[in-house]
This record gives sequence, structure tokens and C-alpha cells, in this order.
Amino acid sequence: MQNKDPFSNLEHAEAFLDSFKMGAERLKERDQELTERYVKNMTVFSQVMPHIYEELQGYVPKKRFIYMEESGDLNIFREDIGCPLFSTDPRTQAQEKIHHALSHPTKTLLNLERSTNNDSRHVFYSNKILDEIENQSEGLKEQKEWPQFVGAAIVFGLEFGYQLELLLQQREIKHLYLYESDLDFFHYSLFAIDWENILDTFNKDGRTVHFFLGIQPDEFTDTYLVQLQENGYFLAPETYLYMGYSSPENNKVFDYFKKHYARQVMGWGFFDDALIGIAQGLRSLPKTKVAHFQGRDVLPKWVTNVPVFILGNGPSLDQGVELIKEIRDQVLLISCGSTINTLSKLGITPDIHVDIERMKQTVDKFLFLDKEYLKGIWGLSVNVMHPEYFDYFDRSGMGMKPGEAITSLILSHARANGDDKNYVQLNYCNPIVANLALSYVHLFGFNNVYFMGVDNGFKDKGTHHSVHSGYYKDGKETGFQTFQEAKLVEREGNFGGKIYATGIMDTSRVQLESLIRSLNKRRNFESFNLSDGAKIEGVTPLSIDDVLITDPVIEQQRVIDLLEEAFFTESPEAVLHQTPDQLLSVVDFQKISRTLQQGWDESIKTREDVCNLLWSYHREIYFLRGSVYRHIHDLLIGSFTYSAFLIVQFLFKFEDEAETVARARHLFTPWCEFLDEMPSMLQQASEYVDQGNDHLITFYNG
Repeated sequence: MQNKDPFSNLEHAEAFLDSFKMGAERLKERDQELTERYVKNMTVFSQVMPHIYEELQGYVPKKRFIYMEESGDLNIFREDIGCPLFSTDPRTQAQEKIHHALSHPTKTLLNLERSTNNDSRHVFYSNKILDEIENQSEGLKEQKEWPQFVGAAIVFGLEFGYQLELLLQQREIKHLYLYESDLDFFHYSLFAIDWENILDTFNKDGRTVHFFLGIQPDEFTDTYLVQLQENGYFLAPETYLYMGYSSPENNKVFDYFKKHYARQVMGWGFFDDALIGIAQGLRSLPKTKVAHFQGRDVLPKWVTNVPVFILGNGPSLDQGVELIKEIRDQVLLISCGSTINTLSKLGITPDIHVDIERMKQTVDKFLFLDKEYLKGIWGLSVNVMHPEYFDYFDRSGMGMKPGEAITSLILSHARANGDDKNYVQLNYCNPIVANLALSYVHLFGFNNVYFMGVDNGFKDKGTHHSVHSGYYKDGKETGFQTFQEAKLVEREGNFGGKIYATGIMDTSRVQLESLIRSLNKRRNFESFNLSDGAKIEGVTPLSIDDVLITDPVIEQQRVIDLLEEAFFTESPEAVLHQTPDQLLSVVDFQKISRTLQQGWDESIKTREDVCNLLWSYHREIYFLRGSVYRHIHDLLIGSFTYSAFLIVQFLFKFEDEAETVARARHLFTPWCEFLDEMPSMLQQASEYVDQGNDHLITFYNG
């Protein structure tokens, strides 16, 4: 909320100096009062949030030009911008800013639309909720301002807390997230405002306040996501955003938050998908090996220094074909998804192939390939993959996909039976295949990684994959997939310019960036993006013409032998020898599904009532994470999140609270109907292997 009128001349500077001297005198006169407030606030934090107390105890601020305005409010001269943080009346300025923000709200947004050509029960009931939203919206006037109660809000920049005090006097917030990168400002807030009242407000059942203090802008989203998972992703797309003051740090964290927003609103999963994962995982276990971790010292150093090329099927793959052929004997090639068909046409055989999409369509593309071509390729995937995938490769392996019911089942039953192997969960392996490839790179400890054809977008809708790919025939789309009507976002290109991406492509880029941040902490890790696609933060852009591989010729099969020996083991016996009924706890699932249908009665009259009820359901599911029923959490959480979000979105869209809440009850009914149906679906879980269709066989030019 900085004062945006810096002193432009000596006269103004002298006037401010006089004002500052008087302000410093006022500060001395009120020293006892300010000190008592500080001690009181620190005492409260020591009791309620001791981690913040410990961080601030004995803290010495770097910004020292603190003074008191005539109004009695604190102010500070910011040397970095050459003017005070506030005007001469900080609270009045704060009131004006709060008033404007409440009447012109900024909030997160997600539009879920009806799905067609999908026969899953999740989609069926989601469509029923969307139908009810359309019916129940009739005649209601849309909300224009912040409602009196909001489910979640993020404040970017606390300053001394004046705006926060005023905000909480005028609005009630269930989950409040407070970001302040400058610890000096938070330190001075302990003298400026009464934190006890604020903390008491959130010391109620179902209300939470989360502090993100002194962290860098690019760290906020990761730490926020941890809290968001605990509080419920269903409120993420209905969160009010408030910028406390302008600064390079606040502007950067806000931009980063927007750019990585997809991580909050995609990848929730859903019930039918989880059942498919269970069925396919159980059938795949006897066919393949499972990834486990034994430490970083199990491989010779020369292996981790081998250059690795992750090959995607983007349009820029075509620019690197000659380079791949030239350096083929010096590198390890990992093909991603449909890239393998393209490479086959080009006469290039990868060393490792990865796939992640669980549908049968994923394995149908292998029907276009000669069996001899696949010999020698190491097929890697995850434990939700279609079981036929592992039939195409002489040797294969799978890692655990985080957040999946099949993963929870495997791990819990293995550990319950004394199996203490460190089975690997491949973090950041979603949503598409390049993400899985990088997850395996992370597991194996490779230090030199090149992305080629990993475009995460395209420059025009007609050129979205390699021209040699199965998406085209004679230079025209085959009808297998088109992006002509797709909703696209604009992103920075790897070599400048703009790239256009679908939501899933953009999410893939965000996930790559998240894992790259971790990999870049390794002492010897380097990565290069040769793709003429979207920029991947943390990866060095490198023109194909500038690639220089001076490494010696390597024996790729020897490398794969060592990787398999070091990182893969036989599937856990404890799971192989149990039936699906023994594994799934159907009776306990029925009890939980009944609990999730109870509570919405005539006592539910306000938005807060509904949010509290939905939050109680979320907690009921969330606490299963730490129990033997973790797989029930993984089965339920995705479909619950979608349904709860649709209810919350409707809840805050309209002005008339009582009428909106009354009508929202109709949106809850389809969710209860789905809960009624789920147990019978779970009893048939072993049959949920995807049967596929003939779409790829008909249209793909493999």
C-alpha cells in the first residue's frame, strides 16, 4: 500500500525530514504503550503459534526509519523506493483501499463444463449437478462484492496489519492465508495492531489462519498447496485475493501464483478412475517389476553422467531428428507416449519408453509397431497402467503413482506383512508423459538432461505434433485429435515469442518446473531445453545447432542393466496373494459413504453453515490418510472435491444468501446418489480394466 508520491525535490525532502523528526519524537513518547503491545502480541504468538514466536524473538529489523504519524499510526520510510510505506494517515488510506477491494473483488476462477462422450459415473453425476445449477440459478441476482462470509482468502503483503484489521472487521473468512516476504513489516506489526483479536477470531472450530513469512515468491505456491490440501482443494477455485501493497516481491508472488494456478485446480482424480487404477494395478503386478530406492551410491558415477534425451512428440521434434541420429551412440534416449511411433517411422529406436495414461488407447498404439522394433526397449510406467502395456516389452518396470488408491493398497499391505522395501512414489509424474520421464530421471540420479520435442504447446493450432506423428497423414490431421476448438492460454516461448497451450499442456509445464527446482539443488545437475515450445523455468534454453555432446560412446543396454538392478525389485508377495475383496474394505467404505450423506438439514441456513458442513466431510475423508483406510481417501477425495466445488461456486455466485443456500441443497442430492452407488462399484473393482474403443485404431496414423 505504498505512498506513490515520492519526494521529487529538495523542498519536499526537507519537509519530510521535519515530519520524520516529529514522528520519531511521538514514537519515543508512546514507547511504553508500543512496548506493552509488542510483549502482549509476542506472548500470544508464543502460546498459539510458537514457531512464529521463535522466528521473531530477538529479531532486528533492517529498515530502521520507523516513526509515528499524528494520527497515532506507525509509518516507515522505505529507502528502496524513496518514500514512506503509507500516507500521513495510514488507517484512512487502508480503509479506502479495503473499501475499493471489497466492492471490486479479485478471486480465483474455474469453469467446469458438461462432459460428453464419457460414460463414467463421476461424469454422470457431475453433469447432474451442473443441470441443477442451471435450474437453480434462475431468477437469482449475481453477487458483485465480497460476500459477508467467504470460504477462503489470500492476503499478499501484510504491511503493519492495518488493512488486515479492517478487512476482518468487515468480513468473515473461514481459511485465511497471509503472505509477507518482508519480516521487517511483520515485526513492526507486533507494535502496530492487536494480533490477539485476530488469532482469537480464527481459534474457532473450522477456521484457520496460515502465515507465510519471509519466504521467496516462488516458494509460496508450494507451501500454500500443502495447507490447501489439508483445508480442501474444493475452495481453491473460489478464493478471494487481496494485494496489501505493491512491491517487486508481492507482484512476483502474485504473478507466480497465477501462472501455477493449474496445480490447484487440476489432477484431483475421480472415483471411476481410481477403480480403473486398482483393477489394472492388481493385474499388472505379476507381469512386471516395481521401483524401489536403495540409495544414491548403488550406481557407478559414470552412469549418472550419461546424457539423457527426453523426447516428446511436439512439432519441434522434427528440427532435432538429424542431431539425434548423429549422437545416438553417445546418449540415452527416452521416448514419451506417442513419440515412439514417430521415432519408428524415422528409423530411431529409443532405449527407454515411458507411458502414464491408464486407458487402453495408450497401448493400442503399439499395434502399429513391429515386435522386433520393441525388443530391447525398456518399458517403464506407473501402477495404474493398462496391464497389456507390460506384454509388449521383454522387460519392464513400474513405479507407484502418488495419490492413487492402488498405491495406498500396495504400500499398506506390504508394510503390514513386514515388507520394508522403500517402494518409490514418482512425484510430479502427472499429467502427461514428459512428467513421468523426468520423474524417472530424478529417481535414477541422471545429471545431464536434454528436452527435445517437449513443447508443452504450439505456435499454431494446425501444427501441434511432429509432422511424422500419427496425428497427421499426408500433411493433414487424421481426425484422431484436433485443437482447432481448444481453449488455449498464451505462454512465453523457450526462444522468445509466444506459445499457445491447452490446460493440460500448461499443467505439464508447471509440474516440470516444480521437479526441476528440486533437481537444480543437486550439485552437478544440468538441463537444457532444445524445444521450440514453451519456456520451462529452471531449464536452460539451447539451440539445437549449439548442442555439443563430447561424451564417449556408451553401451546403452549395460546402462539399463545397471538401472534395473539398482532400482527395481519383484512385486510384493503380500499383495499378490490377496483377493480384491480382502484388500478393499468394502464394508468400511459403506459406513464412510453413509456418514458423508448426513448433516444437510433445516439447520443449514447460511453460506458458513454449508462451508462448515463440506469442510467436515473433507476432514472425514482427509483423516483416512493416516489410517489403514488410506485407499478409501484416495477413492473418494477426487469426486468429493469436484462436487463440493460446484456447490461452493453456486453458493458464492448470488447475492441472496438465504435463497441461494436453500437452492444449493438440490446440488447436494446427486452427490448423495453417487455415494449410494459407490459401494456396489467397489465390490466389482477387479473388473474395471479399461476396455478401450476403436478410435485410435481407426484414426491414428501409427
